[in-house]
Amino acid sequence: MKRKVLGIISAVLFALPAVGLACSAAGEGVHLGEVLGVDKAAGKFTIRDAQTGAPITFMADDGNLNGLDAGARVTVEFEEAGEALKAIGIK
Repeated sequence: MKRKVLGIISAVLFALPAVGLACSAAGEGVHLGEVLGVDKAAGKFTIRDAQTGAPITFMADDGNLNGLDAGARVTVEFEEAGEALKAIGIK
């Protein structure tokens, strides 16, 4: 039993760095995360960043917001638009 518990703990600890490096490994101008909410009227959506756990809000046009729902895991390609982030692609 003790070995089984240690094996599970080791597996979890081994997997954590991979999640932590998710956005850095994806490259510049890319964030990975889970959609927290979508505000179509304002043209915005927010994700919980996979690397930091912090919420990040992006501006997006209607085409990018269609079919986007809370809970979805997404990869967001973005560019800086002044002090905001503009989603240019969502997968």
